[in-house]
Amino acid sequence: MRNTFINRSILFCIIILLLLSCGKQDKVKIGFLFPNMVSDRYQKEKVYFSQRLQELGGEALVKDANYDDKVQINQAKELINSGAKVLVVNCLNLNTEAAIIRDAHDKNVKVIAYDRLIRNCDLDYYLSFDNEKVGKLMVDYVTKIRPNGNYVLLCGDKGDQNAVFVKKGQLDALTSSLSAKKINISYNVFVEDWSGDNARIAMKKFLDLSGEIPDVVLSSYDGMSTGVINLFKEYNIQPGQVLMTGQDAELAACRNIVQGYQTMTIYKSVKTLAYKAAEIAIKISNNEKIAEATSKVWNGQIDVPAILLEPATVDINSLKTTVIADGFHTESEIYGK
Repeated sequence: MRNTFINRSILFCIIILLLLSCGKQDKVKIGFLFPNMVSDRYQKEKVYFSQRLQELGGEALVKDANYDDKVQINQAKELINSGAKVLVVNCLNLNTEAAIIRDAHDKNVKVIAYDRLIRNCDLDYYLSFDNEKVGKLMVDYVTKIRPNGNYVLLCGDKGDQNAVFVKKGQLDALTSSLSAKKINISYNVFVEDWSGDNARIAMKKFLDLSGEIPDVVLSSYDGMSTGVINLFKEYNIQPGQVLMTGQDAELAACRNIVQGYQTMTIYKSVKTLAYKAAEIAIKISNNEKIAEATSKVWNGQIDVPAILLEPATVDINSLKTTVIADGFHTESEIYGK
């Protein structure tokens, strides 16, 4: 009887020690490098990523480079030295930050390029939306309304591969209309830093020199669209007179859609993107196969395994079922209710 009691006591102690050991087990550390924290989008992505990673048993180590790519490269080293098993990098400079991948691989740390491709390196994974499809969706939408006329292309920063992808999608979708001379591209320009101010300057130059009001502006980003819309108001161009596209479903863009100044935008759910980044990072840390990486994207050195998520078209009729339903913006924020 006494031996039975002792054996049970020993077993109980072993169980307690095992439980304590499991409780003290270190969480896997995942680093996330952001270009800045000024954008509302990045602030939301930080929260989404950290929450999902915590649910999966990980710990997020987040850094903000404040628009400085050299700082971002040094921050990557800090995260690697802090024990990060995987780095998720939303890069500032796709041409210089190959150094991050080299430093990471020296310590057996894998890297996910988040929403922006990093060029000329042995990158492990690229996670983004299908940006060529973004451009195609813009064209598909406006050509159904205005299949003929003069189009202006306001593309993003030419140093950002996403701007190139979106433009390619636009031009591919316009091929038949251009060949049939239904559509004429009156102006076609990359806009430095995706800046609304720079887009405004470019459009003002076009309006003043040509004297032409375009039928459609294929703007690749909402911030640029807002800059141009503000200019149009100064020129007394009325809502709907020029069809205006955009991307990112920013709050100002959604309000402009309600007011008729912007025709549509492309919504890329940052919650979906951030959640997917956390899930893939955990799988990588566990040496699991990434079944979602069904695409390949050339970065100048290798075909990078890519996970490309589906973008969605948003217009006046779908605001409630997309950005509002997702909690990206509230109804009162958009409609002022």
